[in-house]
Amino acid sequence: MTSVITFDRFLMGYTLGAHILIVTLSIALAVFVSTFEFLSLRKKDRDYDILARKLARALVIFFAVGTASGTVLAVELFTLWPPFMVLIGKVDILPFYYEIFAFFLETISLVLYVYYWDAFTNRYKHWALSLFVAIGTVMSAVFITMVNAFMNTPAGFNISEYLATGKITGVNPLAAVANPSSFIEVSHVTTATFASGAFVLLGYFAYRYMKNNDGLGREVYRKGMVVTAIGALIGVVLAGIAGDSSARMLISLQPLKYAAIELNLHPMVNAPERIGGIMINGVPEFYINIPRLQSILAFLSFNSHQAVPGLSQFPKSEWPPLFVHLTFDVMVGGGTLIGLFGLYLLYRIVRKRPITSRVLLYGMIASAVLIEIVNDAGWVTDEVGRQPWIIYNVMTVSSAANTSPSVIPLGIGIILFYLIVVPFTFYFANRVWVRREEKATKQVAGEAKWS
Repeated sequence: MTSVITFDRFLMGYTLGAHILIVTLSIALAVFVSTFEFLSLRKKDRDYDILARKLARALVIFFAVGTASGTVLAVELFTLWPPFMVLIGKVDILPFYYEIFAFFLETISLVLYVYYWDAFTNRYKHWALSLFVAIGTVMSAVFITMVNAFMNTPAGFNISEYLATGKITGVNPLAAVANPSSFIEVSHVTTATFASGAFVLLGYFAYRYMKNNDGLGREVYRKGMVVTAIGALIGVVLAGIAGDSSARMLISLQPLKYAAIELNLHPMVNAPERIGGIMINGVPEFYINIPRLQSILAFLSFNSHQAVPGLSQFPKSEWPPLFVHLTFDVMVGGGTLIGLFGLYLLYRIVRKRPITSRVLLYGMIASAVLIEIVNDAGWVTDEVGRQPWIIYNVMTVSSAANTSPSVIPLGIGIILFYLIVVPFTFYFANRVWVRREEKATKQVAGEAKWS
């Protein structure tokens, strides 16, 4: 039974990790397609139109694969966690319904936007469709995140009655949706996901710029990098602000998770910020202390007399795996480095200095890799930091899991599915882009459309 539960956990984490790679690109592509077409209309600039058309084709690919991946996740939820879905179905099902409407909005708008591009005499009406694509894409992520927020801070039903008798009473679906962490978590996840996709796109533009020897083609990528860098920086700054609020919120709503990610053994006043460190024989080792910084960040005060939570306040059986302290450090440290790099790019853009030196281009590519590590580290911190609960203080992962060995063949098939589909998606999107680029270079420079 324990081995099957472990497999359930691994499979869900593996699937979510793969799905996130697709989602980050989908959200960023939807936003930047709309942005580039708007710039092409306002500035009457062919280069922005080229970018909008090419990114729209990539968006179709990622949308198609993301839809298939989302279906797999839905099957997993019902197959791997049936008791969990019973509770969700009775208490917090509204986000799933709303997500379906967001999906329909995205699907219909994307079909009209891509296949009727040149049918609109008024191009602003065509551009308006891209707004609906972006809204549908982002709102799908918003509604799914609301369910995760419910898992962190459940509300909308009589929890004490459920724990005592197992009966679900006093259901208020709107209260479940508007649970205490919903707004902050949605803000953090959407901005972080957009920032992740934006930096990946920025890294791809930098890569294509270095591979392209055509002057006109390089100018397209240069403009793409400028706009994408600005969008990526806005995303990562907003994600940092929301993430800071989210971490501070844990003190009152999920104190055990807070103690784990900060590796606090005991409650402390004027607590230092601990960077790095692992537990050896119950004692933190190999870390760097920054005096008082944790309390300053936690309470936004230099003279707070409040204590931050400690692990010793909770039964050891309820402690999450303490490696979440390291994943938290990766998320914060990596996000900070990426933000500083983005600020430097913005400085050069504002001062009208070139951003196409080899060092900066390689920096963009490195940021694209690092941002995905940061994003996944953030999700690991959130989900593993809640262990052993699937719904915090309400339902454990073990009690929600399907313990039948019959889930293992299904899981192996899903693992193989993602091992093939995710690399193929990125490869195929790149090949479509490259073929169009090669076609364009063979045309007369003034007539090249890259479409």
